[in-house]
Amino acid sequence: MNMYPYSSYRDISFVDRFFKHESVQSRISQFTSDKLFRTRQTGKSVQGREINCISVGNGKMKILVWSQMHGDEPTGTMAIFDLLNFFKADDDQNDLRNMILHNCTLHFIPMLNPDGAELYQRRNAQGIDINRDFLAKQAPETLLLLNIQEEIHPDFGFNLHDQSTLWSVSGSRKPAAISLLAPPVDNKGTITPARQKAIQVVTSVYNMLQDYIPGQIGRWNEEYEPRAVGETFQRSGISTILIEAGGFSGDHEKQYLRELNFKVLLHSFKQIAANVCGNDDISIYQNIPLNNKELFHLLIRNCRVSTPGGHIQADIGLNYTEEPDAAGKSMKKVYSVADFGDLSTWNAYEIIDAGNAALKHPVIIDARATFNIMNERGFVLSFADGVKQTFKQGI
Repeated sequence: MNMYPYSSYRDISFVDRFFKHESVQSRISQFTSDKLFRTRQTGKSVQGREINCISVGNGKMKILVWSQMHGDEPTGTMAIFDLLNFFKADDDQNDLRNMILHNCTLHFIPMLNPDGAELYQRRNAQGIDINRDFLAKQAPETLLLLNIQEEIHPDFGFNLHDQSTLWSVSGSRKPAAISLLAPPVDNKGTITPARQKAIQVVTSVYNMLQDYIPGQIGRWNEEYEPRAVGETFQRSGISTILIEAGGFSGDHEKQYLRELNFKVLLHSFKQIAANVCGNDDISIYQNIPLNNKELFHLLIRNCRVSTPGGHIQADIGLNYTEEPDAAGKSMKKVYSVADFGDLSTWNAYEIIDAGNAALKHPVIIDARATFNIMNERGFVLSFADGVKQTFKQGI
């Protein structure tokens, strides 16, 4: 997989997580004029924004890929446009792309929840979590996806999401950069023929990712959620694979995870087209480490804290939420205190050793961080209403 010149396929229209429906529509219109692709409007969102499907290939194996059913989960959308660029390219990967397009017909829905994307929020304009609407079927976006599924009758489905960057991989305490799942069909974990194929794809992807992010590949547990699209499609006989982009140190805008999504999907298409998804042994899949939470965004170690019982040494674990500016383009990190005490078994994206500097003001769990850490030379680290104010090295 290292041979693929990803940089030549990366769609330069998307450089961060905050693109809107207008940008997606602009790119789709450019593919409309290319005879390789078949584009069509498949419906509209609650607020009337067009939702489109882009199809390519003429093979009998039908694959449906959808992304951003949660409006604030855009990594898969960027990867889809990178893949479309791959399929229209003419280079030394022609044998691979021709093999996939000869054996498969690919259908892409790049932004299922454009109203949510407009506000960078999870739910649609009705306040519905689309991925919990496949029993009630109240959202037009839900009905649209079901209608496409009934029309296409796909053999495989790829459900692209972003998960919280705070998920870690059990046993490694590293961020879960990519998490995978072949969704269950019931509470018993039954392996149907369709799910068996999905498990084979996930296993092949897991093995491939070892070359890129060893120790950072997780699996969701198999808690059955009948309201979700993955379980709904899997029950209906569609081999469905969930791909979640999580966190990776230094990749705040998820551009490396976007590249990994591209490679995961292209690898999957290759395996499906060549009918070499794997074997019947599901032990590798079952042994993929589960997602866990042993991770903070920021961990401050070795603070000296005055208590009624005397001085103690304690760590402070903090996580942030992001608040958009008025233009919706820049995000401010607002920190809250997640835990306090002995956090030696936890890891973090950023670790600061306070070196026994004194904590001023009590920390309040689940509240916005408002405290100072000081040594004899003055302020070292200061938080006010969740915002990091000051940090000086050399405590």
